Amino acid sequence: VGGGGKTDVGDLAELAAVQAQLRAVDACRLEHNLPARGNYRAMYRRTVFVTPCGASGIAPTRGKVELPAQWAHGELSFEAKRSSTTDDWAILVNQEAVPFPVLVAGLGELAPIVAREAAGAIAKSLAEDAEGKAKYEESLRQREQQEQQNKGSYPTR
Repeated sequence: VGGGGKTDVGDLAELAAVQAQLRAVDACRLEHNLPARGNYRAMYRRTVFVTPCGASGIAPTRGKVELPAQWAHGELSFEAKRSSTTDDWAILVNQEAVPFPVLVAGLGELAPIVAREAAGAIAKSLAEDAEGKAKYEESLRQREQQEQQNKGSYPTR
């Protein structure tokens, strides 16, 4: 049993094909449709969040893999974790909330999409983070320059 009433179902024979497809994903955490406050869950009902291994901090960089518009597994909710890319995934699911047929069908449909798109989603997210950091550092530099100009505009005594 995992945390928060979740059970690790990653070793079930019915999910062997899912494990095989997700093994190649260069990440250590996947999250889909987890309970959250407000509209957050509804906004991301067709999103799988993919966190690379080694990501840390309160808001680690993570990619967003979008599922198709016709996604039919609205009840599917899970979190998958592993310590390294060589480990199998621990797939944590609330068995009271997610019917087993939905889990198997949903993960079966989701796994090839995540396997195909995770690397690009993570790369995009890392690039956006780097761009944001560069813009922030440039704004700090400009502010410092403006402060020096302002200070230099006063007559000397």
